[in-house]
Amino acid sequence: MRHLYFILLLFSFFYSIVFEACKREPYSPDYNEANGYVIGKENCDTDDTKDYWLIDFSYNQNTPQYGDTLILNGITYTNVVKTKDLNQGLKLIGLRVVIDFKTITSTEIETIGCNVTNPITYKLKELFIINQGEIR
Repeated sequence: MRHLYFILLLFSFFYSIVFEACKREPYSPDYNEANGYVIGKENCDTDDTKDYWLIDFSYNQNTPQYGDTLILNGITYTNVVKTKDLNQGLKLIGLRVVIDFKTITSTEIETIGCNVTNPITYKLKELFIINQGEIR
C-alpha cells in the first residue's frame, strides 16, 4: 500500500509540473530575423574590413520593410540595409544569408571619412547583427 501511495504522489507531482509548464506563453525571442542576399559593398576605406556591406531583405515575400530602395548596377532593390558586422565567410555577392538583429537605425547613415579616391558610398539604414549564417 505504501508503494502505491508513493507512486500516486510521484504521478501527481509529475502531472502538476506538466500542466503548469503548458500554461506558459510560447517563447518569443527579443530579436528579429530576416533572410536576404548580399548585393554589394561600399568602397570607402583602404582597409576592406572597415567597409559597409549591402544586404537586400527581399528573399522572403512577407519580410517587413527594414531598409530603403537602391538601384545598383541597373537593378532595383527595395529593402536594402548596410552593415559592417558581416562575417568574412559571408562577404560574397549573391550569397543568401539569414541575419538575427535587434537594431536598425531609424534614419539613413551617410558614410564619412573615406580615405580612397573616388569612394562609392550609399545613404542607407545601418543594421547591427547579433547572429548570421548562410542559407543553403
